[in-house]
Amino acid sequence: MFNEPFHKSSAFHYIIIILIIATLFVSGLVLLDVKQIKASLLPQTIDANDFLAKLTAHPEASSYVGISPLNIIQINTNNIDNLQAQIAGLDTSFLGSFIVQYTDSVVIYDYNNDIILGTVSLQQPQQAGLPGDFLTKLNAHPELAGLETEQPIGGQIDQASLDNLMQQFPEVYANAKVGDFLLRYTTKLIIYDYNTDAIVNAVNLG
Repeated sequence: MFNEPFHKSSAFHYIIIILIIATLFVSGLVLLDVKQIKASLLPQTIDANDFLAKLTAHPEASSYVGISPLNIIQINTNNIDNLQAQIAGLDTSFLGSFIVQYTDSVVIYDYNNDIILGTVSLQQPQQAGLPGDFLTKLNAHPELAGLETEQPIGGQIDQASLDNLMQQFPEVYANAKVGDFLLRYTTKLIIYDYNTDAIVNAVNLG
């Protein structure tokens, strides 16, 4: 859903990234511990500790042992129609699977069959060919104090994204516009207008 997605260009990764942005990046504004995941995200029939233990037992996710995900969402019949309207290639084979977001990657996990369907690394913006002074200008703002060495996750907002964001979080995105950059750090969500070198909004996370 970004004009310049910050990831590899393969079709599978493209689908996964849009899933992340559409369902996690936007809605996962609070860091979640295991108890919160169990209470608000995972179905009541699934134990959060068991879920994370099985997930991290796979080599692809072994580096996340003991680390709580930023967010988890299950693809189900209630959200798949909305997701299909935004994502080319999403089909019912994803039903029941979980999208698990960590700071630097996302894992697509079929808990029932204990299979990891795919993983993708979330890369920093400078790898996508941004202007050379992008991070220099961004990090000069006081809102970024202490975050200068952290690699944000994000991209530019297009019209469809903006409409969805404003509908879900009108106060956060009231002044955002197409072309602004939506960047997520561990502790902050930043909306940045590169053209005018202005921080549109900064939201503390956690």
